[in-house]
Amino acid sequence: MSGWSSTWKDILNGGSQRWKITSAESHEKAYAHFRKHLLKAKEKDIGAKNISVLCPLSGDDPFVRLLFRNGYNVTAIDLVSDAIDALRKGFGDDDSAWTREESEGDILWRHRSGRATLIVGDALKKRSNLLNSCDAVYDKDSFGALSKDLRKPFCDRIADYTKQDAIVYLECKLKKGMSGVDNSGPPFSLRKDDLMEANNYGGSKFEYLEGLGPVYDLPGNMNVFMQQTGHILRRTRVCAS
Repeated sequence: MSGWSSTWKDILNGGSQRWKITSAESHEKAYAHFRKHLLKAKEKDIGAKNISVLCPLSGDDPFVRLLFRNGYNVTAIDLVSDAIDALRKGFGDDDSAWTREESEGDILWRHRSGRATLIVGDALKKRSNLLNSCDAVYDKDSFGALSKDLRKPFCDRIADYTKQDAIVYLECKLKKGMSGVDNSGPPFSLRKDDLMEANNYGGSKFEYLEGLGPVYDLPGNMNVFMQQTGHILRRTRVCAS
């Protein structure tokens, strides 16, 4: 906790931005991929306003607000309160638009529209109120931040929270010239095989639908060393509890 908290304080105070994506053009490219695959599965039938999107390890990612502006219901989770505070303030509303609650060790910020809930808490913790509640997941680089031992419990939570046939739009880094398992992150380099290990998104929990390749350019000179790649998964079996 303390490591990520200090990292976010440095980011928000104008220090190194690490691998944050701030480009609106990049977000629009990601949204085009997200919506294309969601349209195939759900949106054409029920409309964006009835679709609930989970954004785990969200930080202050502007994509959460992009989803909200386009009519989706969003639930974002991050361990660092400074990151969630920055995300909340980025909605552009005054404090009266949000209600603060505390529940089972979490801090919850609920938007007056009823379409946004921002949670300060551990994304790996099981929450009964989120079971089988999400139609889609937008996941920007969670695996890039999580060491190998934390990936199974993370994927277990995503499996818990998603409905049957939920679509997962997932981005991760792919380092150029990297082969085998990358233990030198974060950010970690990840391929389909890493994501779809039986203990991660593989087994009977998720089906791999499509690899998108590079989805947008990374800032600065990062493209010299790595690419931002996209993957589409589908939830195949809902947990009983």
